[in-house]
Order: sequence, then structure tokens, then C-alpha cells
Amino acid sequence: MKQKFTKEDFEKFKKYFSIKAKWSNVENYFLEKTYKYIKFIKWLPWIEMIWVWNSISMNASNLESDIDLYIVSKPKTMWINRIIITLIFQILGVRKNAKKHAWRFCLSFFSTTLWMDFSNWKIENDIYLYFWILYFKPLLSYNNTYEAFLEKNSNWLDFSEYNDIIIENKKYIRYKKNTKENTFFLRIYEKVDYLIKIIFLPKTLKHFEKLWKPYWIIINDDLLKFHDNDIREKIKKEIMD
Repeated sequence: MKQKFTKEDFEKFKKYFSIKAKWSNVENYFLEKTYKYIKFIKWLPWIEMIWVWNSISMNASNLESDIDLYIVSKPKTMWINRIIITLIFQILGVRKNAKKHAWRFCLSFFSTTLWMDFSNWKIENDIYLYFWILYFKPLLSYNNTYEAFLEKNSNWLDFSEYNDIIIENKKYIRYKKNTKENTFFLRIYEKVDYLIKIIFLPKTLKHFEKLWKPYWIIINDDLLKFHDNDIREKIKKEIMD
């Protein structure tokens, strides 16, 4: 059965997170800043989609908010693209770190197009994930990847009551095109991706083990999800009970 939440549930969700009816100057500032810095990475081979999400996309940010990005690559290119993007944002001085997070970019969510079905890590009656996805704002979508994402998740999500929000989301796509594959270059890129994964995966898994392998952190060939706190059960209980 598909997950679906009513307009009444939606109002509870908005009240719980203090979601504003319209974008404020704060969200507009963060949005334009994101567009600005996407220019430095939109040229990367086999980047397919870049979203802003969480408090900014939900109209619930403030001056202390960071900028959460979700970045999707073609299969076998996620690890290399993650390293390059992290280095670029580090050099530009806009990457979030332990001491500085406000107004900076959080790079904790990467996947390939093979792992865009979020039912792989949903919980029962996952109201947070439902509206979290609904509020995602795609800023870059090559090869109609946003539409592909919606299609992949249509097997378990029913957004029929919120088509107006989906239509509105598409208006935020500033960078879109249909890319052509250079097969030879792709093979080289995939080999470098594999080498980077071999180098960085052990370190990543070691850190994961130090955290006692929390279920909300996912590390595999097609998904790197490093969020250090999963509050979905708490949110579901406080909103739905």
C-alpha cells in the first residue's frame, strides 16, 4: 500500500517545523548562493541532479541554517564526483565543518541513479520522509532525472494531492540538458572512481563502526548517506499520535 498523508497531516507537519507559507529573504539568499556555487560543479561528468533540501527547501530556515545538498551521479561515478565536489567546496571556503556550519554547504548525501528509490530506507508511516521528499527542490536536473526520481518512488508514495507542489518544484530547475555519453572517457572515469573507492571506503567504514553502525547511515556503491541523527520515529510519534 502506498504511503499517503492528508492535508490535515500536512498542516500538522508544517506547524511542527514552523514552515512558512512563502519563501523569506533568508531562503532566497540561500537559494541564490546555491545556484552560484553549483556553477563550479555542474560541468562534472555524469552529474545527473543536485537538490537543495531540509530546512531551506521547506521554508523553515534561519540565519544559523546550513545548506543541505543531495547530489546524484551516474553509476560508478559517485565516489570520484564526491571527492571532486568536496575539494572544490573546501577550496572555495564554503564547505560545512565542525566549527563553522551556518551558511555553508553540507555534503553528506550522495547517490547514483540506481539508488533513487527511497523505499529502501523508509519506516512505517514515515511522515517525515514523505514531506521531506515532497519539498526537495531540484536546481540541476540533467536527462530528466527529477522525473525519473518521482517515477522510481511512485511505487510506494502517493503525491496525488500535492501535484501543485511538484509542479512548483520543477520551476527551480535552472540547469537542465540532455547529456551525451563519451564511452571511452566514461570507462576511464569509472576506473578512477573504483580506485578512489578502494582508498576511501576503508576509512569511511572504520568511522561508521566507531559510531556503532547506526541504521540511518548508509554506505554502499550507490549511496552515501552520512546524516548523524535520524529523528523520524520521534517526529512520527509527536505529529501522528
